[in-house]
Amino acid sequence: MSTPTLKTLPACVALLVAPFFNPSLVALEPAPPDMEKPGEHHQHLKMMAGTWDVKLKMHHAPGQVMNGTGVEIAKMQPGGFWLISNFTGTFAGMKFSGHGVFGYDAHKKRYTGVWTDSVASVMLISEGQCEKNGRLNTMIGKAYDPMKKRVVTYLQVTEIKDADTKIFKMYDTSGKRKVLMMDAVYKRRVEKIIKDAKAPAKFTHTIVGLGGVHYYLGGPQQARPPEGKFKPGTRVKLVRKNGSYSVIQSETGITAHVATAALKPIGK
Repeated sequence: MSTPTLKTLPACVALLVAPFFNPSLVALEPAPPDMEKPGEHHQHLKMMAGTWDVKLKMHHAPGQVMNGTGVEIAKMQPGGFWLISNFTGTFAGMKFSGHGVFGYDAHKKRYTGVWTDSVASVMLISEGQCEKNGRLNTMIGKAYDPMKKRVVTYLQVTEIKDADTKIFKMYDTSGKRKVLMMDAVYKRRVEKIIKDAKAPAKFTHTIVGLGGVHYYLGGPQQARPPEGKFKPGTRVKLVRKNGSYSVIQSETGITAHVATAALKPIGK
């Protein structure tokens, strides 16, 4: 019997271990986990995204109302789960700023929200539900009110009237009756359209169709009406084609879904 040499040694080792080799025991690299994806309720949050001019009233006591104005800039966080809101305004000449984060917890099946502002060290954490395909959102949260010197239960109701209008009301429900604390009207800020202006490079298409074209903020769905209508000639930037519908950004500041057939390339 010949002695194994350096050249034949690897082959000999392979023959020795072959009977004991089981491919199923080899450690395979684990497959990446399935990542959570935004759902229907996260699409509802998109309806509240945009730049909004706000007129509001603070009700401190019966007959005592303090008016204020402000601007809210709300954007969906990359990933599509969270609506990030930044508010700046004035009340009786006093500057005010606030920051909110709003989402939908798919595991709890509840909307969630966090609010902080420049007039208190208290963070308001709320949970709630929606109705009417996301057009009516009701949230409840508790926090200490430094002015009232007690814990207050806040009922917050947001109603989307149309694509460019939303109403917000906040109540104190700590006692036996519901007391209105604040109400506000939000109007979507629309960029002025300059007629006959040369289209900048970012616009790729125009809207065509007699009488205008309907758009959907959260995507076209059965039994759900459109949120608005684009006028013929409105310039848009094509973001993504989804078959018969496409996602566009309009010169009026709206990101929405429209019928692909209603898009005409600029210059053609």
